[in-house]
Amino acid sequence: MLYGTEWPGRGENAHGDFRSLASAPLELTALFPFLHLSPNTQLAPPLLLDSLCLCSPSDSPRRGRSRAGQSAFDPYCYELPSSSCPPRCASAAFAPSLPFSPVPAAVKMLFRSSVQRNVPFPVLRSAGAFPRVDLCIIGGGPGGIAAAMRAIGYGKSVCIVEGGRIGGADLWGGTVPSKMMYEIAHFAASLTGPEFARDLVNPDEMQSIVDGIPSERITQLLKKTCAEKEREYRAFLEASGVQLIEGKATFANPNEIDIHTEGTGEYRSLQADNVVIATGAIPRSHAFAKCDHNRILNSTDVFQLPIPASMVVIGAGAMGCEVASMFAKLGRTKVRLVDKAPRILPKEDEDVASYVQRHLIRRGVVIHQGCRLFDLEAGEEDCRYSLRDIFSGDIETYHAERAMVAVGRQPNVGALGLENTKMRVENGQLDCDEYGRCKPYKHIYCIGDATGRQKTVNTAQTAGQAVVDTMFGCSPKLAVSNNALTNIATDMFLEDEVASIGLSEKQCRARGIGYIVARLEYKHLTRSIVMGAKDGFVKMIVTNDREKRVLGVRAVGPHAGSVVEVASLPILKNESVYTMLKHNPAYPSLVSGVIECAAMLVGRGARCSNVVEGISIKNWTPADRA
Repeated sequence: MLYGTEWPGRGENAHGDFRSLASAPLELTALFPFLHLSPNTQLAPPLLLDSLCLCSPSDSPRRGRSRAGQSAFDPYCYELPSSSCPPRCASAAFAPSLPFSPVPAAVKMLFRSSVQRNVPFPVLRSAGAFPRVDLCIIGGGPGGIAAAMRAIGYGKSVCIVEGGRIGGADLWGGTVPSKMMYEIAHFAASLTGPEFARDLVNPDEMQSIVDGIPSERITQLLKKTCAEKEREYRAFLEASGVQLIEGKATFANPNEIDIHTEGTGEYRSLQADNVVIATGAIPRSHAFAKCDHNRILNSTDVFQLPIPASMVVIGAGAMGCEVASMFAKLGRTKVRLVDKAPRILPKEDEDVASYVQRHLIRRGVVIHQGCRLFDLEAGEEDCRYSLRDIFSGDIETYHAERAMVAVGRQPNVGALGLENTKMRVENGQLDCDEYGRCKPYKHIYCIGDATGRQKTVNTAQTAGQAVVDTMFGCSPKLAVSNNALTNIATDMFLEDEVASIGLSEKQCRARGIGYIVARLEYKHLTRSIVMGAKDGFVKMIVTNDREKRVLGVRAVGPHAGSVVEVASLPILKNESVYTMLKHNPAYPSLVSGVIECAAMLVGRGARCSNVVEGISIKNWTPADRA
């Protein structure tokens, strides 16, 4: 008898307790006409379901058959148990009395997809098999596309299996739409924002122009931009010879993938020498805020609907602060930002978080710090939510037209049929080695947001290219762990850009690394002055020793993402700050601020530090913890 404790997902083999289906003999007869069950039969279904042999090849020598043309065993040819089966299968002595034949292999897909996931039984038909490929990529996002193009460069046959739309979270999960919204909001603010703009035009007239832009037109522009980018992706993938397969992929076994065609009840199998899992991440749910995708939204929905008059954002991390800033910057939405942490952006340095908070408040955003969401209900006209102060315990109730839940994202690996393999999920993510290989296999890789690594597009693309190099013979193998990808730059789009590369001051203190940091405010840079954007800064962090190796750079202000890139190679190569003095940036430019920080750290700066406001150097050692 099958052990119910070995429900799929808890064990390595495809064992499960199918007896929950035994109460429906008529449904079983319709699905399995070869069973010849009468409508009055009460015992046959339980006997059937308790007596199927579901042993893996390693469990039963009777299962040692292989399909024609396959080298791997088929672990899903369901048969009656025999005396050679382990105790967890039905008693062999009971098998001869059963009045039916062994379950044919054609039914295996039903057990794979439906019984194992405890969902209604679909009627599936095999539509054949795809040609074998060198590499199958599950997921058509930025990481999957980068991996496919690198594999094409090796002359390999490649296919991408995508159950949604090409582009992944980059196009349809909020990345491109949010940055497009940032540019729209930035354009609107630039008409009246800089000092010289207020001297040249009437601010009220410019604001009336901004207010006259229909919100529907903004939404249409976001969708149009994403659709154009998707067509571009499809065009160059097809031109490069990458096979695009629409459908949802699940592992039938470590060497075979079943691809379900939505709405047709058909599936096709695919064999691949190598597999890359690039399924991305999905928005994390909140215990008291169930998304209905109308009033209560997540990061995927928020840019698909008209601009609301009021909004509450739950979560003051990077995504939450970005959304709050963009909608407030447009000047049409009253925004409230809620987080249980004592301050916003808790992973960032204090000066970065303070800068962002100051500008959010300046835009009219009300920030509820140290507050926990107590209740959130969606009505026909708006949302009602209650906040509880974690210090005083006071509860207050508010209303907003829409609510957005921004409490992070989690790897999307829950529907891949992992129970049919020996891959393990730990803390919500696949257990991988430093090269991105899913343990215990050497031919299955996982990249991008589906891992526990940094969830950015450039991280996914870098990892996608690296794992393909590893699987097709690059020596030495390229590690893709967080410790290996030390020079990945990130960029938040808030009031201005907030960019980072390498370690922050907070991370250095947590690791006990002594450091020196030079900080230069933008108001001392000629380029910032002529742009009318003097409110920002750049800082460089180096080791507090003789070598002064570059640890990280932070920039807050216009084009910050481009500013920090100048430190990418020194951080990757663990080089001294002296190497950066060889740069000769254009004048006037914002990059000159980074080079000036480097010069200040070795006593060669054009400005004296700690003399005037906005130019400073400080150091920290582990002894300062006390």
